[in-house]
Amino acid sequence: MSSRFTWSAVPIIVVLLVWECVVARAQLPTYFLPAPSVIALRLWQESFSPDFHAHILATLTVACTGVVLAVLSGTVIAWLFYRFHMLYVGFNGLFTVTQAIPILAIAPLIYVWIPDAFWARTFVAWLITVFPIYAASYSGLQRIPRELHEVAALSGASRWQALHSYEAVLALPVLLSGVRISLALATTGAVVGEFLGGRDGIGALINIARGLFDTPLLFVAIFVLIGITTLFTGVFLMIEHIVQARFGE
Repeated sequence: MSSRFTWSAVPIIVVLLVWECVVARAQLPTYFLPAPSVIALRLWQESFSPDFHAHILATLTVACTGVVLAVLSGTVIAWLFYRFHMLYVGFNGLFTVTQAIPILAIAPLIYVWIPDAFWARTFVAWLITVFPIYAASYSGLQRIPRELHEVAALSGASRWQALHSYEAVLALPVLLSGVRISLALATTGAVVGEFLGGRDGIGALINIARGLFDTPLLFVAIFVLIGITTLFTGVFLMIEHIVQARFGE
């Protein structure tokens, strides 16, 4: 694991070094492209600011809430579609078509429909993350052998007993892959919502930096988003490893 992490870090270090050399060599102005050392210094300075911490916390809260709601609703929708075929026939196409609508096109409407800024942002995050979870959950349920359902039916097991005894466990590995994808999208959803309204969050910080032509702060916000997404992914990979070791396939 340590060796893999080291080799993964090598390309990043090379890019940063080349970036630093190009900026110094070309003497590019900071407002055009700041050097990584300038961005790192600004990040260090901002790390002592309570407002900076509040922006990060706001984005984390929205992203985590959106993902939790997406997991709960996405898995329930997938199970209902799986168990009740008429629901799948009637609503799957509509549910899929909604994913073709650009989120930026309807996000302003969401702020009209949901006056509360936190829940409007959370809804945007949910909208972006729910479909991968639904698709992964439904795919995982479809992988369950038909013979298991027949055995469960012969033994008199109810739908709830079937879900609890084998469906959830067998669909879990595929569901986890959907959650992993959604975690990467969660911060995107939160930031999109913050772009359009509110004064806190990384999206709002990006708006502030853009308005002030503060390019180093803009890059700080971008790198913080990368860090949050990486943290989400790393923590979830550990959870996924524990869960798969516990249940297995």
